[in-house]
Amino acid sequence: MTIKHFLASALFAGAGIASFASPTSDFDKTLQPKKYRLGPIKSVVVQDRTAKGFGAEADCGHLAIDEKRVRFFLANARFRSEYPYSQELQTGDCNAQARVIFQDGRIAKVSIDNWTGWGAITARGATYFMRCEACTDILESSFPFDARKPARP
Repeated sequence: MTIKHFLASALFAGAGIASFASPTSDFDKTLQPKKYRLGPIKSVVVQDRTAKGFGAEADCGHLAIDEKRVRFFLANARFRSEYPYSQELQTGDCNAQARVIFQDGRIAKVSIDNWTGWGAITARGATYFMRCEACTDILESSFPFDARKPARP
C-alpha cells in the first residue's frame, strides 16, 4: 500500500467515524450553557437578607437581597456555562441567596453575586449559571433597576 492509498483510506475512515460523532466535541459540550425552565414565579423567600463574602476581605454587611432584586435578576439574566463564571469569579465578591417558588410548584435556590452580575440557580441537585449584564452592584441599596444599565468595566 502506497502512502497515497494509506492517506486516502485514513481520510475516508476518519470521515466515517466523524459521521457517527456528535456535532460538538465533549469539550465543547462542557462550555455550552445548560438551561433551567424558569416560568412564572409564585413567591420569593429570603431567609437572610445580608450578603456574605467569598473572601475574608469582603465587606458585605451593607449589601442585601430582597424579592425585587431576585425578580429583576431572573428577568434579565441569561444562562451561561460554568467556564466563564469561573473565569470572572472574584474572591472578594459578595453573594446573597433566596429561595424561589415557581407557579408550577418547583422550588429552586437563587444565588446572586453583587459585583460581577453572575448568579446561579440550583434545583434538584443541579446548578445552572446565569449572567445579567445590567446586574453589577445589584445588592447595593442604590441599584437603579434599569435593564439598560451598562456593565461596569
